[in-house]
Amino acid sequence: MNAHGSAFGTSLKSIRSERGMSQANLAGRIGSTQRHVSFLETGRAQPSRYMIQRIERELGLPVTRAHVLYETAGFASPYKRRAEDSADVQEALNLIENRLLANWPFPAFVLDKRWTILRHNLPGKQFLAGVIGDQNEPPNMFRIFLSQQFRERILNWQEAAPIFAARLYREAADDPELADLLDQAHASGLLDGLDETFREDVPVFVPVEVLGPDGSRLRLTSMLGQLASVQDAVVEGMTIELMVPMDAATENCLLSAAKPPRDLDAAE
Repeated sequence: MNAHGSAFGTSLKSIRSERGMSQANLAGRIGSTQRHVSFLETGRAQPSRYMIQRIERELGLPVTRAHVLYETAGFASPYKRRAEDSADVQEALNLIENRLLANWPFPAFVLDKRWTILRHNLPGKQFLAGVIGDQNEPPNMFRIFLSQQFRERILNWQEAAPIFAARLYREAADDPELADLLDQAHASGLLDGLDETFREDVPVFVPVEVLGPDGSRLRLTSMLGQLASVQDAVVEGMTIELMVPMDAATENCLLSAAKPPRDLDAAE
């Protein structure tokens, strides 16, 4: 057994387990045998580039997971993990900001894997007014969610808290820094009582009712996504969060508060 084989085998077994697949199931998907899959997972066999490519394709792996498979097998990954401040990543962020966020009429943000706000549009800045101030580091959305200033603006915290908590638990499972934030949230009592009331007849959407900076009552949810053609591990880890009004009153309030990005009449 070699170091690369052992690391690759551990990664492959982890992916297979997450998918709830047996070695035989995986073998059938990638056109191999259960014996060979077993050898790959124990490090007794070394995968070829073509085998990794087949695993990536058949399992529909995200760029980040495929990148790990290539590296743990000792191959140069065809995917890059560019630095967040690199020119290519900044260009990608500019594209998202100028082509998407600037044209979304409601609050919108780009978050990194730890939910640090990398970009936002004008409605997003207005929405967080009074919650974030001048600071040296970019604000973090999870810290905002758990801050006293933001919680005081949530009018249905008992209903909204499980939504925030679910996102935090999901992300903290793979990130030590967010796991520390989750521990802080537990220690401060912010997540107390989430299991004390059994929720029946849960609706399709659970809106978050927020007191807007101007005192308006807003009912919102979020749409989370990313660009489909991303081929970089760092950019793939970013999330585009578009806030969506849940009723006409919220929509009208947000639209009236937002200023258009440019005055076309004046430009003419």
